[in-house]
Amino acid sequence: MIKKIFLFIFITVIISSCEPEPEFFTITGTVKNANGVKLYLAELQTNNVNFVDSVILNDEGSFAFKGKTDIPKFYALRTEPYNYITLIINPLEQIIIHANGTDLANNPSIEGSPESKKILELRKNLDASVNKIDSLGTYYQSLIGKAKIHKVRDSLRQVSEQIIIDHTEFTKSFILENSNSLAGLMALYQQIAPRRYVLNPKDHIEYFELIDSSLISIYPSSEAVKALHSQVSEMKRQLNSELETDNNTNIGSIAPEITLTSPIGDTISLSSLKGKYVLLDFWASWCRPCRVENPVLVKNYKKYKEKGFEIFQVSLDKKKEAWLDAIEKDELIWIHVSDLQFWNSAPAKQYGIQGIPANFLLDRNGRIIAKNLRGDALEAKLSEIFD
Repeated sequence: MIKKIFLFIFITVIISSCEPEPEFFTITGTVKNANGVKLYLAELQTNNVNFVDSVILNDEGSFAFKGKTDIPKFYALRTEPYNYITLIINPLEQIIIHANGTDLANNPSIEGSPESKKILELRKNLDASVNKIDSLGTYYQSLIGKAKIHKVRDSLRQVSEQIIIDHTEFTKSFILENSNSLAGLMALYQQIAPRRYVLNPKDHIEYFELIDSSLISIYPSSEAVKALHSQVSEMKRQLNSELETDNNTNIGSIAPEITLTSPIGDTISLSSLKGKYVLLDFWASWCRPCRVENPVLVKNYKKYKEKGFEIFQVSLDKKKEAWLDAIEKDELIWIHVSDLQFWNSAPAKQYGIQGIPANFLLDRNGRIIAKNLRGDALEAKLSEIFD
């Protein structure tokens, strides 16, 4: 009897060992409401999108893709550049996806890929937060021109900021729970508005370091992980440099000297304006947010220049013609200087400028009393000083 049992086990092992091991990952499923649409499977590389395969969907929407990978990688299932599902595919995974072709990311069903489901969770929460903020913006727009707008403006801003705070806390928790996953890496780079990241290196460097240290030890050959490792090293270098700069440009510090050339060739120093309140403003003709802000500066300059207010505007342009043309078109009637060195501008580096518009308000002694005042905030501060 024992011999028969042993023989049965031996034969079972032999038969099992003869079954071929899967060599590919597979993605199958359906995409509804996309008859005649081309569906792509693309690998998302650091500086490139590599299209692996594609299929024209029929009325049933069935599709099947396969590919090879030896480590987890980012992929996208997409019809158009802005209609896609982001996936993290591990070796040999057998993934089943059912989605709606009009909006692939809107509540698809994903089975067989736990990390892809984590990304879906991440995107759902981000979309929910963005939609809440957009709704507040729509409501605010509907109130323009009505007396009620002044009563609700501050409260709407507070609600919007609370939404961002709540989503930031969700993102932090998500990263702590998924530090060994590429989904954690993806969480680092969410944007809740154009150019407004949920996390930023200055305030949240520990989360970048956590994902970096975890993933570089697990997936040292991953292109995405190596790119993150390089970025984190550069972030830390910049933060150390900015810390030194911040010590010189903190509120309460005397503004570092700037001496540059005006459009007509005169050399003008920032310190020559002592005795006035000065808005030191960094901008450029090619910077749309700067150009949008310029009418606010013009309005306040005309209102307060006779009371001792001056603007010292440093351009990060590289072409003099574009700089002068913008000055004329925007009717900027204050002091202008530039070394026409773009982001290599010496004052921009000296003041640690990472984005424009950026400004510093100086008191009559050249001491920094406020930073990055825009729109109503600038007007309120100047009113506090002069009215």
